[in-house]
Formats: sequence, C-alpha cells, structure tokens
Amino acid sequence: MPYLRVVQGGRPGELHDLTDERIVLGRHPSCEVVLDNAAISRQHARLIRQGQKFILEDLGSRNGTFVNGKAVSGSSPISNRDRIRICDIVLEYLDDLPVIDATVAEGLRYHDLQRLEPGGLATIEHESDFQDLESSSSIITSLNASTIGNRFDVRPEVKLRAIVEMTSQFSGAVDVKEVMNKTLECLFRIFPQSQMGLLLLRNPKSDQLEVRAARSRHGEESTNQKTSSTIIRRALETDAAILSEDMGDDTRFRDSESASQLEIRSLMCSPLSGGEGGSFGAIQLTSKDLKNPFNQDDLDLFASVAAQAALAIENAHLNAEVISRREMERDLEVATQIQLGFLPNRKPSFLGFEFSHFYQAAQQVGGDYFDYVRLPDGRLAIVVGDVSGKGVPAALLMARLCSAVRYHLVAQKDVGQAMTELNRELLSNSLGFRFITLVMVILEPGKKSFVIANAGHLPPLMFTKDSSQYVEGSFSGLPLGVGGDCDYEAKTIDISPGTSLLLYTDGITETENDEGDLFGRERLLKSRPNGNFSTEDLVNQTLQQTIEFGGDQPQRDDRCVVAIKYVG
Repeated sequence: MPYLRVVQGGRPGELHDLTDERIVLGRHPSCEVVLDNAAISRQHARLIRQGQKFILEDLGSRNGTFVNGKAVSGSSPISNRDRIRICDIVLEYLDDLPVIDATVAEGLRYHDLQRLEPGGLATIEHESDFQDLESSSSIITSLNASTIGNRFDVRPEVKLRAIVEMTSQFSGAVDVKEVMNKTLECLFRIFPQSQMGLLLLRNPKSDQLEVRAARSRHGEESTNQKTSSTIIRRALETDAAILSEDMGDDTRFRDSESASQLEIRSLMCSPLSGGEGGSFGAIQLTSKDLKNPFNQDDLDLFASVAAQAALAIENAHLNAEVISRREMERDLEVATQIQLGFLPNRKPSFLGFEFSHFYQAAQQVGGDYFDYVRLPDGRLAIVVGDVSGKGVPAALLMARLCSAVRYHLVAQKDVGQAMTELNRELLSNSLGFRFITLVMVILEPGKKSFVIANAGHLPPLMFTKDSSQYVEGSFSGLPLGVGGDCDYEAKTIDISPGTSLLLYTDGITETENDEGDLFGRERLLKSRPNGNFSTEDLVNQTLQQTIEFGGDQPQRDDRCVVAIKYVG
C-alpha cells in the first residue's frame, strides 16, 4: 500500500494511506490529506491512481506544487521516494511497507525502515527540534533540564506522570496509526537515552511482522546498518520483556550480527500481547549511551507501557472493525432497497388468473429472483430464477439478469427461443463459476394454458381438482451459463378452472431440520391446502410447513415462491 510521509512542516513523520483512487491535498477539512498552512490553497493538488502508480496534478493553486524541486505544470508521474513540496510542507511518496518474516529473520537494514516506514519515522535533525518536542509536554518541562545529560536523570515520579499522560492520550486515540505513533513519542519522553524505537505488528494474512511505526533521535544511523531481529525473536518466543544493559557483553545476543553493527549499548524489547493470549507484535527501544544504559527499573516501566500500548492498539483495531461493520451494514441496507426495487411490489392483474408471491433473502441481499413481465402483444410472463451463491455477488448478477430477461422476452415471440438467446448473452459476458436456474411461464389472453420453459430450475408443481404433480420432462434444459449449444423448448399445458401452478426456489425444498433432513420435493407435494384454496392460501401453506419443518435452524438460503391460479 502506498503512503505519503510528512518530512518537513506540519507533523514530521505522520503518514497518510493512499487507498482511494483520488486523493486531494489542501487546507480544506474535506480533503483526504489536510495540510494546515494558510499559504496552501483550500484544494491545492490531487493524486490520481493509474494502475499501480499515481500522477500528481496541481489544482490551480496560488503558490504552486513541486516534485523534487520542479514545478508541476498539468500533471506529473510520482515514483517511490519522490518529494512533493507544497509551500513549507514537504511530503515523501512511499510505495509500500517494510516486512519482517514472523520468525524475524536477520538482515533488515535500517535504511529500509527509512525508505518504507509505515508509522512515521520522525527523525529529529537538530537538538532544538527535540527541545520543541519536549516543550509540548508538561512532564518534560517539569524536569527543568538545562543539558542533555540532565535530561537522562529522569525521576521515577516524572516517569509516572508520563505514563499518566500517555494513558490520557490513548483514551482519545481511536486510530491504530495514531496509537502507535503516540506510543513511540511517549517512550522517547520517558526514556530520553533512547536512540531508536520500533513498533511491529503481525499481519494476520501473511503471518509476518510489519514495521508499522519507527522513530529515531538524531537520524545519524548509516545506511548500511541493521536492526537486530534476534532480540525481537527472543521476546516473541518467550512472550516476555527483555533487557540487555550491555549488548557487547550479553552472551544471549553475542551471535546477533545486526546488533553489533548497530553499535547498540543497551536495549529493551517487549512483546505486545493480546487479551486472548499470544503476541501480535513487539516494541523495541535501543540506546548507544554508555553512561545511561537502560536498567531493571526501566524495563519494568517499559513493560507496563507495552501492556498499555497493546490494549490501546487492540481497542483501536476493534473500533476500526466496528466502524467498518457499520459502514457495511449501511451499504447493505442501501443494496437491499435497490434490490427490492428490481422485484415486483404488487400482484399483476390478468383476466382469468390470480397471483400471489413471497420473497425473503437469507442475507440482506440475495440471488433469488422473480418478476411479472407484461409483453407488448398482451401476454404476461411469470419468471422465477436462482443465481448460484448468496449475498452481494449473487444479488449483483440477479440485477443484471432482471434487465436481460425483460429484453429477450420482448425480442422473441417464442419463450423457448427467448431462453436460448438469454443463455447465449450470459455466456458471452462470462459468469465466472456461477450459473442460473430459471423457469418462465407465459399466459396469453383468452387461452386456457400454461406455456413453460425451464433452464435447470426445480420443476413447477401443478395442482388440479384431482391431483398434484410436478411438471417435468425432456423440455427442461441445462442451467443458464453452463453450455452454449443449448436450444431450449417450451411445453404447453392445457388447464381448467381451479388449476394452480407453484413456482419456487431451492430455499424451500432444501430447508434443513435439526436432524439434518431436507424438506424435499415429497413434502412439498403434500403441502396442498384443503378445499378450494386461493393462491395466497397456497403460498402461506408452503411457507408455514417449511418453517415448521426447519424448527430452530437458521434460514440458510433465499426463499422465493410464486403461485398462479386459473379461475376461469
């Protein structure tokens, strides 16, 4: 994932995820990247994704936009490590995140962290910059330190106040990135001898540790140095905080080449442990100071900070999940309303016939489909279909099917030919691994008949005064989207007053009870209401018996039922 890192001005080290297709940079709060500077235009510049890269456009700003010192005229492609200057603010474009394998293999170079750091490598170039950072905290100013040496002598009560401030900061932080940056910022205040800090989180998909935040004191590390992974691995394996007061004499890490190359004198590392057990990351602080190494008291405090940070990070993750879930629920509510807009909201009026229907998706949106289509010549088509699968993918295909069915029914006089042409269209546009079962019934004014075409759908169930039987036979073809050489045929059935036809989807017949048995076609065949029943009676009886059979089992598939009755 690409990022923009603030290098100069604003909040150095702050990162902005570039996840959208278009990212506007400017002073206005509605911008994706807000730059707080009066000289910057309200909507100053824009990044536009093109494939895996971005181009930068100046939006007619007053003071211009610059890439690597050159003014942007029109648009300019952006590459990894390019620097974008907007007035006094300089941002660096980064292609991706650094990754360390979950075993924390040796060899990640420190300059790689600077090139790819995700959490904001806040490098403080001058001592005055660090004094500015300290002056923003009442805790640091209470030390009354006039020299850097005095700053190292931090009293325990001052450190405790720093912990209190950190807890206060965490209480208002709901973003994971913000929590991680605040964690390292507080650690550098609590432990002024710290030279470099790293915060790593495990990626649940790749099972790798990713450097998500990094901070250095002066930015003096050479580009060929490495960060130690031996210590991180040890902390994760033991699930315990580790202190090394003198790395040079510590036999536990004598084989750590990277630690020696970093010239680390003392180090603390603590795992980030989750509430359900197990570590999901680690924090590491290192120091080169010979006179003020980390000690046991520091480790106790460091471990407490790590525990608080772990809790805050987990809470931030949970908050992000809740927000994402709410957004998805809102999107699904909108999708539900859109999908219901494709389905009939009233029964048709057709001389000599009555109708009733029921539709219920297993999820908020579904793949079952039904429609009443009035044709230009006065005929009426009743259509019931089932897109393989459930949820949003099936619902999207169902929406596409709705318009295609209407087109081919109008374009073709013969319902079998309409089904054939529909199949060809769907195959030409590729359904992936999905298919559609569909049944069409045509009613013609003045005619006592059902004209039926079936593409692999469950056979309609016909009720007469004396019998109940499924309408099936050789006229039923393959589901739509399976084969391109299918020529579908239509079957005409003569009817008399009182004849009813039930169309349904497999959400009815495949209803499962507590013992794992399916409702099945035989039970459906026996679900005929008593006496002279209406279409509404037939639909209600079918649903009632299905629901009673399923008992406490949740609905696993969409349910759709349409009943047609010839009343004469």
